Amino acid sequence: MTIASYKISSILKYRSFVAFLGAWCLALLASPILAQSVKTPSQRVMDGRYVEGPASNTVVPSNRNERQVEPPTIGYGAPLRETVESLSPAQISTPEQNIAGQVIKKAKASRGKLTKSETDAMISYYEKADPELLWVTSEGLSLAAEKAIVELKNADSYGLDPSSYKIPQIKSSPPSEDELAVAEFTLTQSVLRYARHAKAGRVRVGQVGSQLTQTPKPMEPALVLAMLKETIEPDDVLSSLHPKHPQFKKLREKLLELSGGQSDKQRVKLPDGPALRKGMDHPQVAILRKRLGLPANGEQAEMFDELVEKAVKDFQKKNGSLADGIVGPGTRRALNGHSDSKVIRKIKINMERWRWLPDDMDGDAGLYVWANIPDLRVRVIKDGQIVFSEKSIVGLVTHKTPVFSDMMEWIEIHPTWFVPNSIKVNDILPSLRRPTSTVIKRYNLKVNCGAYGSNPKKIDWNKIDISKCSFTQPAGPKSVLGDFKFKFPNKHSVYLHDTHKPELFKGKQRTYSHGCIRVQNPRSLAAILLENDKGMSAQELDRIVDGPKTLRTEKLTTHVPIHITYFTALFDDDGNFVTRPDYYGHDSRLIRALRSGGDALPQTAKKQSKRKKTVKKKVKKQAEGWWGNLF
Repeated sequence: MTIASYKISSILKYRSFVAFLGAWCLALLASPILAQSVKTPSQRVMDGRYVEGPASNTVVPSNRNERQVEPPTIGYGAPLRETVESLSPAQISTPEQNIAGQVIKKAKASRGKLTKSETDAMISYYEKADPELLWVTSEGLSLAAEKAIVELKNADSYGLDPSSYKIPQIKSSPPSEDELAVAEFTLTQSVLRYARHAKAGRVRVGQVGSQLTQTPKPMEPALVLAMLKETIEPDDVLSSLHPKHPQFKKLREKLLELSGGQSDKQRVKLPDGPALRKGMDHPQVAILRKRLGLPANGEQAEMFDELVEKAVKDFQKKNGSLADGIVGPGTRRALNGHSDSKVIRKIKINMERWRWLPDDMDGDAGLYVWANIPDLRVRVIKDGQIVFSEKSIVGLVTHKTPVFSDMMEWIEIHPTWFVPNSIKVNDILPSLRRPTSTVIKRYNLKVNCGAYGSNPKKIDWNKIDISKCSFTQPAGPKSVLGDFKFKFPNKHSVYLHDTHKPELFKGKQRTYSHGCIRVQNPRSLAAILLENDKGMSAQELDRIVDGPKTLRTEKLTTHVPIHITYFTALFDDDGNFVTRPDYYGHDSRLIRALRSGGDALPQTAKKQSKRKKTVKKKVKKQAEGWWGNLF
């Protein structure tokens, strides 16, 4: 081959290679277009997956709430079907999921503003893969939200504070997902707080006095959310959480009446003046007639006659006063009464106390015992009716009767009194240290001091620890327990019992005991309880009581609930609204707790640390002068 022919051959081979290379590059560049055109069925995205369907480039959402999703940008040479199908549905979130996610973040960031169980319930509810929002739609607040908001704003009619429940505001139209998330979170938080307040009250019972030991039980927050999810009437759900007790309902009616009734300026008030009584002719009698709703009686308007006297006595009875028909300083103050604002406040704090009690007051027994301390009265309620109502004697201010609920388990007839240590140390010991002491003989006490013997005259009471000695009093005419003791074992060592001094029930302020409750006519109380429990007749009970003075214990087959309460505003046995004195100052403590926020939440770590420092200082101060408290 010549050199010329070789050159021509090389050039032709080179040109063929270049042409081949160019064709290959063109084919490679056209491959993404061919990749779409060769697939006969077009594809569309449905819930993050490509599916067979009519030729279209439109992304069809699975429902009206999902936003349209464009096919993701595919890199050079990537297979389109495989890349899109690799995305899971969870990676393409819905507006509902976005809002729920923001609610969860806000709930976690707001720990401490709700109870732990409320926060956990909120997070659990909105963590679901397909969350169902309670209060918002794409357009704003739902109808359910509007109904719930009306109920929250109406909280005052149930004795609650509407300002405790934040109301969401949506200003944009259409609202953004951020606005909707804030509204959903805010209303859920407010509704859970309202549910707790309605069911169990706004304060921890221990905040308002160590003698208050009732334990209210709020509804589980998860159950509240479940109920709200299943209803179109959330206002009915929330209102159903308030106490069902007739007394609570009547107090609410009275609250509504006073809230829309006469103002304080319109009230007829009796000015200061002399004691008014039957037979007097005085200008203030005309004012008294108007206050009592009596006719002016023409020229005799200023005469204190029998009609006025009867009206005064009726008023005194309703207010728990001595019905002597004389308008002295006490009756004058009662006639003028509290201002409406003070009565409203008193009603509200007593409505709060009803939230501390169970809905089922009588349990399985079909009846319950209700001992109300400020009312100085013990009642038995059966099937909603009062079947027993008698006066009671409660603890001194220095020996407050505790407030709690328990179960009565047995009744002792002709009981033995085991003297508690507090009475041994504070009452019996000072007397025994005097040479002329007659306390042992006067109360027929039996003494047992172990190795020191049982003869109180041979024991040196200046050296012995009296708490190591037992003092008992057997049944008899001088028994401080009388013929009956009603036992419901509790940490306070408190019970109901009879007394050997029935004349004490004639007093008006009957706060005489060391904490236990003495009840008038205990035989009738025992008869009602024993007949209800085991069918024992009153005649059979009389035979036992009037027989030998030996201890007899009657166990109750079904334990009877007993509720020792502290209601200073209530409706009496005749259906009249009455207020009672705040003997122990519990009203004042409850008012302070409610004014300070009154939300039963755990304290923050910062507040707890401050509190610990304060307690340490107090303990140190007490330790320096402990002997002062002892003596």
